[in-house]
Amino acid sequence: MIGIISAMESEIALLRDAMTNRQEQMRAGVIYYTGKIEGVDVTLLSCGVGKVNAAMHTQILIDDYAPDVILQSGVAGALSPKVNLYDVVIGNELCYHDMQDFVLDSFTPLERSYFADPALVDLAANAAKDAIIGKIATGDQFIADLDAKKAIWEKTHALCTEMEGAAVAHTAYLNEIPFVTIRVISDHADAAPEVTFAVFEKTAAKKSAEIVLRMLPNITRAIAKRKEV
Repeated sequence: MIGIISAMESEIALLRDAMTNRQEQMRAGVIYYTGKIEGVDVTLLSCGVGKVNAAMHTQILIDDYAPDVILQSGVAGALSPKVNLYDVVIGNELCYHDMQDFVLDSFTPLERSYFADPALVDLAANAAKDAIIGKIATGDQFIADLDAKKAIWEKTHALCTEMEGAAVAHTAYLNEIPFVTIRVISDHADAAPEVTFAVFEKTAAKKSAEIVLRMLPNITRAIAKRKEV
């Protein structure tokens, strides 16, 4: 079974509409949808924004539904000037931008970075075609200040920033579940995101979900091959 987690309803709408044999269960204030997409067993949810919601519902997804892999899909804000509106970023490395380095280095179970499963990264990149692969930075902040964006980029050298990715990755890592994060850029690095997000978010969210749809059959085959080993 494939677990798919996003933050917002707009990020799961296309996938939910594609589900057959759909059932719903409420867990900690969030609806978990189970069913099939293109014949693939899936559990789908929108966890809400922020690291706490993301980590809590990733753990519930793992404990109650036992996914073989976890996909995170959604939108993000550009940090690097090399990343443009509607570009696809595949996160092969995720980090927290709002935690001090000495905290990350001194306390367990924390890591400087969490690394996605290489096979899932390749499948996502193939599904997205012109995707950019690299680091994604996560923090409990909607970054609406250009100076703040610049500071996060200088600290992390991440391609983009969002509010859930590293928390999902952190939880999946501790549970030894392969994961990958797919983000589509909904605002420019040099534009005010509180303006551009409202305009471009729905289109970016739909594009991210379409990539997941293209990935699903190939992920099922990859899971089957792993189980044969």
